[in-house]
Amino acid sequence: MPEDVNGLRPRLMSIAYRMLGSVADAEDAVQDAFVRLQSAGGVSSPEGFLVRTTTRLCIDRLRERKRREYIGPWIPAPVETRGPADDPALAESLTRAFLLLLERLSASERAAFLLRTVFDYEYAEIAEVVGKSEAAVRQLVSRARQRLGSDAGRRPAARPERADGLAERFLAACRSGDVKAVEAMLAEDVESHSDGGGKVTAARVVIRGRERVARFLTGIFRKRRLQHATPAYVNGEPGLAFHADGRLVSVLSLRVEDDVKGIYITVNPDKLARWPSAEVE
Repeated sequence: MPEDVNGLRPRLMSIAYRMLGSVADAEDAVQDAFVRLQSAGGVSSPEGFLVRTTTRLCIDRLRERKRREYIGPWIPAPVETRGPADDPALAESLTRAFLLLLERLSASERAAFLLRTVFDYEYAEIAEVVGKSEAAVRQLVSRARQRLGSDAGRRPAARPERADGLAERFLAACRSGDVKAVEAMLAEDVESHSDGGGKVTAARVVIRGRERVARFLTGIFRKRRLQHATPAYVNGEPGLAFHADGRLVSVLSLRVEDDVKGIYITVNPDKLARWPSAEVE
């Protein structure tokens, strides 16, 4: 396959991951698109074919996923990034808070909204991708904006001077057992999401509120004191990867505005399997 076509993989992965919130499913969709390209004849624009096929495969997967049950809170699989992206809009669209917002949208709305607002495709191009008229695509994007409401307003990631060392300070506060020290780092309306997928022990509900979250965190980190923590940028935000006996057991990321507003803890081993190798921009 031509090298310039293989160079499209990061862009296709970036679309598929934002659509699905799953590294494994995104990789499968992209690989399937390349397989279909190999067997297709007379393709004048390989890039257009791959974007269209990847997006449509993702739409099919999302519709299938809606018919399945998931045990406990679902959060997107973590991806390791080098740091905050240069493009604020692209960086925000990779955060787990933003990806969770997209769960409000239908599969077609999500595709149209992402291709237009994140990847800057023209409406005519999106119409070809999703197989609808340009007018219908405009309606999809408009409806998506309405469903997301004010939450769709992109907030900048933590400033570098705030993000530097933040995860380590957060970990130290949690491991200290000092609930008040943890509370001091949290926003009043903070949320803690734990995703075990029924595979390992995790909180079965989203925990909300500064005091409840602080007590929850000091409790779980007291039990995990022997785990080795490595700082990382997770989906462009400060985070930590935890290992026990040389095995990755958890990835945590922090949503930071003025204070820590969201904590996302992934312990589902299926979602950790592709860390940190995903090609996502």
